Amino acid sequence: MPVAMPLAIVGSGAIADYYYFPVLASDPHLSANTWIVEPAIERGVAAAQKFGFRKDQVLGRIEDLPPSIRVAVNATPSHLHRGTTIALIERDISVLVEKPFAETAEDARAMIAAAEGRSILTANHFRRLTPSYAFVRDFIASAKLGHVKRIVWAEGHKFDWPTQSGFNFRRPWPNGRPRGALLDIGVHIFDIICWWLDEQPKVKSAVMDGYGGPEAFVSTELETPDTRIEVQISFLAKLSNQFVVEGTEATIRGVTNEFTRLEIIAPNGSKKTVSAPGNPDRADIARRMVTNFFEVVSGGSAPLLIEAKSVVPPLAVIDEIYETATDYLPDCYQEWVA
Repeated sequence: MPVAMPLAIVGSGAIADYYYFPVLASDPHLSANTWIVEPAIERGVAAAQKFGFRKDQVLGRIEDLPPSIRVAVNATPSHLHRGTTIALIERDISVLVEKPFAETAEDARAMIAAAEGRSILTANHFRRLTPSYAFVRDFIASAKLGHVKRIVWAEGHKFDWPTQSGFNFRRPWPNGRPRGALLDIGVHIFDIICWWLDEQPKVKSAVMDGYGGPEAFVSTELETPDTRIEVQISFLAKLSNQFVVEGTEATIRGVTNEFTRLEIIAPNGSKKTVSAPGNPDRADIARRMVTNFFEVVSGGSAPLLIEAKSVVPPLAVIDEIYETATDYLPDCYQEWVA
């Protein structure tokens, strides 16, 4: 990496263990300058031992960070992002926030307002940096797809993230119903859709389960003035895990977690498989994002890869779905609630 400066990783849960620690540990300059903030000190020390960080740079509180720290990665559970990010900003620290950037658009706007003129904020919406998703955006921008008429997206699998805290299912929430699959998977989906269209769609309809707890299934229809959008999300079962973007001049199809291969379908039905250029490796994407963040914070001329304000529209879409969705009940239960 061209820039190395003292860096704080706030939180040492699964995402830090899987994504950030390996990247930082691979560079000796970054490794020596990595500080870990983890209230469960024993977990932070275990991470330091595993990845070769200095154990004397494991702290229990943000307030204990030395004044030399000017950049941080916020890898805490998402319901803590607003409080911990603003605490870092108040120390004039710029922050790369793990996805979802915040749990609501309101929280995101508060974080951005706190950083105005003081710190730089970015977010780990890594799918924007993968070859296939970037290819689709460029393909749309080139007008080769024509006007985007319809987007269909289905993404689902059995939940298997190795969460350390279990916050995904029992974190506190003002109305007693924590957010589930829609926030976890949907924030990726709606971020990409808003990014592709440069527009925030409106919600037509939505149903989800949950029954007072975090939802595991969501089906929603949205629209812009020109585009119809259908999205299905599941934590319960494997769906088709594909997206289809239908335009007036062509259709493009991809697999949600296949970051290079795409299929382009011409109006006459002929199909062509293409390989999007670029490195799909997540570790390489993480290095690109952290490198870019460091360069921007240090005053470099490169633009920030992901502006924090650009991740507010997908959160606003998710807020609207939660506000308008109805609960889905199987037919066999309908007589009990009639």
